[in-house]
Amino acid sequence: MKFGQLLKEEFINGKGPVDWAMFAVGLALQILAIVLGFISGTPDSVGLIISGLTGVISVVLCSQGKISFYIFGYIQLFTYVFCFALPQHLWGEFIENIMYATSMVIGMIIWAKNYRRRENAKTIEIKAKKLGVKGNIITALIFILGTIGYWIFLKNIPMFGALDSQPFVDSITSVPAYIAQFFMVLGFREQWIYWLILDIGSVVLAIRAGSWVMTAQFVFWCINCIYGFILWHKSAVYDKYTKIN
Repeated sequence: MKFGQLLKEEFINGKGPVDWAMFAVGLALQILAIVLGFISGTPDSVGLIISGLTGVISVVLCSQGKISFYIFGYIQLFTYVFCFALPQHLWGEFIENIMYATSMVIGMIIWAKNYRRRENAKTIEIKAKKLGVKGNIITALIFILGTIGYWIFLKNIPMFGALDSQPFVDSITSVPAYIAQFFMVLGFREQWIYWLILDIGSVVLAIRAGSWVMTAQFVFWCINCIYGFILWHKSAVYDKYTKIN
């Protein structure tokens, strides 16, 4: 496939009104947050603004099963770490994003192998999968026990000479991230359940940190989780896909 055609497949082809509306809503919330920051006298840094904007684009593309989301995801990741997680002493977030940086490389390889064209559709996307009842129960237990254990760790083990500033919320936003990222890399729809848990906790972190842009980003990510689950559920139960050249 030629590069120009690939760009059309990723960013234009097959998108309906709802798909474009998700981009519009996310970007509108970011613009509103930027304006409110300046009006209130507490504007976010340029790095955080870049993180917020690329964060919106990346998660919507991920919901649509587009491999190009990884590009925007990496920009969001590094700006978030250096402009938010480290300055706020959120060590769980810092460790979590190191995991993202490494696992996303694996994810790009797996997604490329599972990229498909849906029959009678004008677009390409990853073919999603779904967990069974047993898999969902095991995952829920891992989440509960993992969150408790990670909270104890963050509460008692300092990093860079300081304890985690919000260990309980940080554990709630970290453990589901590992689960969601694992499912995302492998292409399972259940990732969106754990992204939602993570994003709700992240809204709390952002509000406590006083960041307008990050609060707007995580609020939108919560909305996007519902959108993403719906799209990935449809993909998981739809069988008529063909390999692309």
